[in-house]
Amino acid sequence: MKTQLEHSFITKAHSLTNLFDGTRKMSTFMTKLEKEAQIDPLNYDPFKYVGDGFEFFVELFLMLHPCDNRIGVYDYHPTQEDDNGVDGTGINIKGEKCVVQVKYRSNTQYFLTANQDHLSNMFSDGMLKHDVVSDNKNPKNFRHFVFTTAEGLNFYTDQNMFKSKVKCIGFKDFRKLLDNNVVFWETALNIVKSLKK
Repeated sequence: MKTQLEHSFITKAHSLTNLFDGTRKMSTFMTKLEKEAQIDPLNYDPFKYVGDGFEFFVELFLMLHPCDNRIGVYDYHPTQEDDNGVDGTGINIKGEKCVVQVKYRSNTQYFLTANQDHLSNMFSDGMLKHDVVSDNKNPKNFRHFVFTTAEGLNFYTDQNMFKSKVKCIGFKDFRKLLDNNVVFWETALNIVKSLKK
């Protein structure tokens, strides 16, 4: 089981401890992340800050949910260089390599689309760089995952373009799993406190 976090946000964040200290809800974490993103906008673009911060959060979330079949990604490793559509790789519940795309959106009621949110790059980069292709024989065997603070995937994108081959964990899913989950937030806080800059 993975026990070490890898994302570069560990050394770039203004205060990882502040993001988790006293946090008990996903919306609170987002508010804190967006507030921190405004601290030094000339040196760290706020849009990139929240994106990197959420990528770090997803890595931590997956590390603390290694065997949860509601999620389906194990042994996750973020992509730090040459991010052309895949933010990380892992192993799915069938024991096969899978790819992950992470999308932060302030509007939690927004639906991601393939074109506007560049989701299609996950398929091309996944195939060309990571040798991950969709399982056309088993519709429940997901090899492509999206983690987002948006509502989820746009219906046309999900059903027509991606043929329901992408598993999306959206804002409501995070709320259901994490809101008032004291054990998760306290464990996350203890982990970030133990990280050395």
